[in-house]
Amino acid sequence: MTDNAIKETLAKVAGRVLEDAAFIFTDNLDESCRPAADSWIAEGVSLDFSGQVTGELHMWAADGFARYAAANMLGIEEDSDGARQKGMDALKEILNMIVGNFLTEQYGQKKIFNLGLPRQLPPDGCWQDCERAHALWLEAEGNVIMFVIAIKDGKA
Repeated sequence: MTDNAIKETLAKVAGRVLEDAAFIFTDNLDESCRPAADSWIAEGVSLDFSGQVTGELHMWAADGFARYAAANMLGIEEDSDGARQKGMDALKEILNMIVGNFLTEQYGQKKIFNLGLPRQLPPDGCWQDCERAHALWLEAEGNVIMFVIAIKDGKA
């Protein structure tokens, strides 16, 4: 698999999952609109997977996006305590759905994968992921989201 094929599949799956699960629409983010790594305030989550290939997917979202996603998923107000408290859980669940759908789309339904537990990433890891050439950048309802996939066989 080429990096471009993987990024195309990931973009398609991420867009579909965000739309279906949280009523959030995405588009590719032009390179000129990407935030500078040293000034972007983002929250990140990660999920490991193993099976035909082994790797992990990182998802970074602009500060406040988690609360927005939680509100949409739960049908509550974005500024409510519930949205603030459930924001990180919403990001983890979105990532879980994206990874599961991505692996099925990329490798087929007959392949078996094991997914780890989604975990929050430390904020200082964002700048490293921002520098990766194969990062996928999306715009989602005015928010910036970045995905970085690392597959151990070196193909992404």
